[in-house]
Amino acid sequence: MSRTVGPYNDVATARVEGAYELCEGSDEGGRPVQILTLGSTSSKDPARRGLLSDTVAWAYATAGPEDAPILVADLEAEQPYVVVLKDPRLRGADRIMDRLLALGPATGPLPVGPAAAAQRAAHQMAAAQRSAAPASPVGPPSPPPISPPVVIIAPPKKRSQLVPILVGIGSVVVILALVVGVWVLLSGGDDPAGSSAEPSDTTEAGATTEAPSEAAEEGEPENEVPQWDADAPEERVGGTLFAEGDATRTVAYAGWPFAFRVPEAFSCSESGQTAVCTADAGDSKITVGWEPCAGRCSTSDRDAMRGELPYQPLQIFQNGDIGVSERTQVSGRWRGALSVFTEAEDGVFHAWSSVDVADFRSEECWQVFNDVLNQAMAKAV
Repeated sequence: MSRTVGPYNDVATARVEGAYELCEGSDEGGRPVQILTLGSTSSKDPARRGLLSDTVAWAYATAGPEDAPILVADLEAEQPYVVVLKDPRLRGADRIMDRLLALGPATGPLPVGPAAAAQRAAHQMAAAQRSAAPASPVGPPSPPPISPPVVIIAPPKKRSQLVPILVGIGSVVVILALVVGVWVLLSGGDDPAGSSAEPSDTTEAGATTEAPSEAAEEGEPENEVPQWDADAPEERVGGTLFAEGDATRTVAYAGWPFAFRVPEAFSCSESGQTAVCTADAGDSKITVGWEPCAGRCSTSDRDAMRGELPYQPLQIFQNGDIGVSERTQVSGRWRGALSVFTEAEDGVFHAWSSVDVADFRSEECWQVFNDVLNQAMAKAV
């Protein structure tokens, strides 16, 4: 029997488990999809809606290469739903359904508070026991439990008294030097040599007696403002590039290794090594930043730095130098993250960006991602 779920028409019910219903249909592009939703009565239950939202977040966070992608989710709709691409080679919305059934009863009210946690734990344990294979009667005995490691905290070291003593001696020396200097100035009029206060003929008035420092000659790199590089590569991680004539503004801060562009509607402010650009009265936000990757900048170092970004996991390219993600599961929002590692003259740096914008600005955000990518790559040696 065909029905309508959200914007999807002519969908057919494939599986029903109490409050949960799994339907099948097609999206606007004709791709087969699975639609997991709540029944009309369960849609009015805040606890049931909350469990669905938590489970969708879990599905997104634990998605692997064997799982079909979540195409869209509207968890605020009158009848909330989540849409997953139907691909016989991948696990689809059934894994979300199974997770829901493992976390609580399919029918009836869901408990809240401590009772909810206890009941969910019981359901998870029961599901694990059902899926576990029976132990072999002739198998080897289970190893004894491993004792937790003992952590020994060393007592704090006694503070050294040497530093205060040296500070006291230094203070006395400075005071004596000041007293002697004042005495010399006051007694300068009695100088028997009759020294003159005028400069000698061999020294030009106002001349510099010391050579300027190397930093003064060459300029301090940390204070230089980077220039936007028109000859940068034209690579893309998605979407399009800024076109000639697009209304953009160039963002460049002193000490940064690269400059970048954002749509003119965004205004940006700097905070250290991070720039926050907002539009639509703060409803749309683009964040761009950078950080040095010290030492050898190993794979584990890069994974740790990339792991600090939101909207995980990122899809990785070019041996781990580039990572990107996009998220559209919340209706009306477009979110994503970009990670770029570049080996420049003075070491490796990590350029990154994250966005949380109204969905009509998604293409603009792809353009920002691509601009940050190419401007960072332009610094490679």
